[in-house]
Order: sequence, then structure tokens, then C-alpha cells
Amino acid sequence: MKSTLISAIFLSSIAFFGCAQAKSGIDLKTSEVEAIIKNYLLENPEILRDAFIELDKKQDRLALAEISDALYNDQRDSSIGQKNAKVTIVEFFDYNCGFCKKSAGWVEKVIETYPKDVKVIFKELPILDSRTKTSKIAAKAAIAANKQGKFAEIHFALMNERSISEDRIYKIAEEEGLNIIKLKQDMNDPKVELYLADTLALATRIPSLSGTPFFIIGDDLIPGADEERLDAALQSVLDKI
Repeated sequence: MKSTLISAIFLSSIAFFGCAQAKSGIDLKTSEVEAIIKNYLLENPEILRDAFIELDKKQDRLALAEISDALYNDQRDSSIGQKNAKVTIVEFFDYNCGFCKKSAGWVEKVIETYPKDVKVIFKELPILDSRTKTSKIAAKAAIAANKQGKFAEIHFALMNERSISEDRIYKIAEEEGLNIIKLKQDMNDPKVELYLADTLALATRIPSLSGTPFFIIGDDLIPGADEERLDAALQSVLDKI
């Protein structure tokens, strides 16, 4: 796609240059025009950089429009906040992700600050499971905890853990008052595995989503734990309501 964009810019520049020289009466060979344009782009690479940024934004906007229903209306998702909140934040995360843990405090603060205006939808994306061996277990435990009305409790408790073992996951669940027998039964429900697969497939449809955490706030897509960008994006949406 980006090579296509470069070609489009180059060809458009040649066409524009051709029109300009026709009006001025200057006669240059195509090879000379190409050399001028190439040198200009090499000396001003920010033109291509800005074009790529705009291309990425356009691709993201198109993708979000296509998957809007799955992003915001999947009844299997866990969420915190009022159903008809004015602002909805979507977060893709992994319980073993250090930056997810870092941003968890920001998420909790937003929920506490805007209990009526902001809802957060949590998309379980245990992409670190092949390395950690517990990311998927933690995700399943949180999904199962949601059925007992304890998602928020176990979510932030897991995020506050520096490292997560399977035994620690169940210990946290027990400490938060969950029925462990029911929790394990719900974790082993085949529908949970299907939900995780669907969420992974959904994530792959967002071009700029390459890791966790990944936030969607209005039209802004924000990777990582950049609280300054997150605050600005949220405030921008709040200012419009």
C-alpha cells in the first residue's frame, strides 16, 4: 500500500510539473522532471512521512467503520460504566503486558472521575501467552469473573500483580470473593475460547494495532501507555458532548 502511495505521489508530481512547465513554456524531458522530483522528495522526506501518516489514519478510519458493531456491541465483552454513557473507550490488553499494567491506573482514574459519562469496554487480547503461559488463563478468569459480577475487582487486582502464575490467579479470585468451582467451570466453557479467537481476529482488522495496550477513544487510536495522549483524546471527546 505504501509503495502504491509513493508511486501515486510521484506520478501526480510529474503530471503537475508537466502542466506547470507547459504554461511556462519551459521544455524539460521526462527524465529531467523525474530527477527534479526525486531529489526534492529525498531532500524533504517529511512529505512522504506525512503522507504515510495520513494513509494510516485513513485505513484505520475505514477499518473502524467496518467493525464498529463488533467493537462496541459485543455482549460478551466485559465493561465498566453506564450502558448509555456519553463516551466509550475500548481497550485491547494482556494481563502480562507491562504497559497495560502501567495504563491500568489511568483507566481506573477515568472510571472514578467520570462514572456517568464514560464507559470502558475491555477486549481480552492475550497475545503474550506463548511466552508467559498465563495470559490466556488470566483472560479466561476475568471473563468468568464477569459472570459473577466481579470483573472490575479481578481485573485491577491482576493488573496490580507484577507477575502472574496460575495459582496466583485463583488466589486473587478467592480473595475477591469469587466461587472458584464456578469460575473454573465458566473458564472451560468452549464459548470463552471462541470469544478470545474472535477478539484476536477483530484486532487484526485494525491496521495500527500491533501490540497492547491499544485504546480507541472517539476517532483517536492510541497504542501504549501514553497518558498525555489518552487525556487529550478523552478531553477532546468530552468537550464535544
